[in-house]
Amino acid sequence: MRDLYSIGQVSKRSNVSISTLRYYDEIGLLKPAEVNESGYRYYSDKELILLQHIAALKEIGFTLKGIRNLLLSGEDTDEGSLKSFYKIELEAIEEKRRKLDVLEKLLITANHAFELKGKADPDDILMFIKAIQTPPNIREAFLTEHFTDREIKIIKSLPDLSSNDPKTAQWIQLIRMAAKHIDEEPSSEISQRLAKQFFEISMEWFDQDEKLIDKYWTLIRPEEGMEEKVYGLDRKVMDYIDRIVDWYLAVNVQEENRLNEQKN
Repeated sequence: MRDLYSIGQVSKRSNVSISTLRYYDEIGLLKPAEVNESGYRYYSDKELILLQHIAALKEIGFTLKGIRNLLLSGEDTDEGSLKSFYKIELEAIEEKRRKLDVLEKLLITANHAFELKGKADPDDILMFIKAIQTPPNIREAFLTEHFTDREIKIIKSLPDLSSNDPKTAQWIQLIRMAAKHIDEEPSSEISQRLAKQFFEISMEWFDQDEKLIDKYWTLIRPEEGMEEKVYGLDRKVMDYIDRIVDWYLAVNVQEENRLNEQKN
């Protein structure tokens, strides 16, 4: 003889109210195993398993109608079909987790963008949404087309506005300073201080590979009138960085030559 649990027992042990269990019966979502002459409901192990799936699916975000349709699809099948609901629930949780990850990245990016520009720009918001929703395989295809495995590994370690990597904060600060002093002469003290930071940080992040720096810099430069490919690096900012770094390198080459002459 199978074990049966009264509606009161089920309610107390599952924390699902009696009125909810009655409602589930009324809409055909969870029928009791037996109903006695007094109309009192009793549930077997099978109904408890179904209640477990109902609770899980409801927590994930399924509607009662959706849960009912899903459960009815396996109404006359064996226990294996009930187990298949675990797979459905786990897949739904994974999809929900993926969406939350995307939302988290969007919010982190928006926060960093605000720090970078000091305002919320509608064009930036649309660009972020587009970038985050771009399938990862598209970015991977771009990297594979233009870079070697070693170079891709380096590029993937660069600051990402959708993360809270300490390098991101450092990069945001540098770009903000570049945008702020964009009209400064390359030879000015502030320009050369920035140039030194840009040069040293680039060499560090790109593993001392100057050719890779030039290659990456060229590929991310936006066409005239087009939106930036890397947030914060529009043509004007990139042109300014080019000017000040070129000046910095020229001055350092001259200084090295002078020191070499003195040694000789």
